[in-house]
Amino acid sequence: MQTINEIKEEIYPIFEPIIGTIRLKTYFSYYAVFKDGLMIALYQNGATYLRIAKKDIEYIRQYPKTCILCDEKIGIQSRKFHYIPQVLIDDTPKFSSLLFGIIEELRTEKYKISQKRATQIRNLPNMNLKLERMLKKIGIHSIHDFTQEGYMSTFIKLILQGFDVTEDLLFKLNGALNHQYIYTFTDQQKRELMQEANQALYNSGLRKRFNAL
Repeated sequence: MQTINEIKEEIYPIFEPIIGTIRLKTYFSYYAVFKDGLMIALYQNGATYLRIAKKDIEYIRQYPKTCILCDEKIGIQSRKFHYIPQVLIDDTPKFSSLLFGIIEELRTEKYKISQKRATQIRNLPNMNLKLERMLKKIGIHSIHDFTQEGYMSTFIKLILQGFDVTEDLLFKLNGALNHQYIYTFTDQQKRELMQEANQALYNSGLRKRFNAL
């Protein structure tokens, strides 16, 4: 059985002269190759399997001896990787293009995901997918919408739409916009929020709901 240093001596020369420092991590029976936290390749028993960017799929399929990795232990994830013959690895311009292509694609995907997360209500304190869907039903689709509406107005709108709201929901909405988890709320803070809600309900022509004494 090869030592990790022996594995490194095989893998590092393939990638580091082109893309700089990489990191290895075991992945099932493979060694996964990471660049800046992105998994770009798998390696096993002298065989290199590279993740291929969408723009390069047609090209790589036409190249002799390349093929999709199919390993039931990894499942569908394995199909994102293609076996890269040594002759293509030795063709530095072509192999470099494939490497930089997948790194650019994965970085773009990671950025899009982070941007999407930044707008999702479910990622705020106290919130989840169920509450996010509830707010969407009253026209609040993003953190920006939620911030513009405000926690109390959102609470009132949910009542007007017939949702069975509770004091816990009031606390969650307030905490979400103030970046505070409800388990850190003081009794005084809760009483003040319920008093505020009662006044807001009264001003909206609705009955008061909370005993906030």
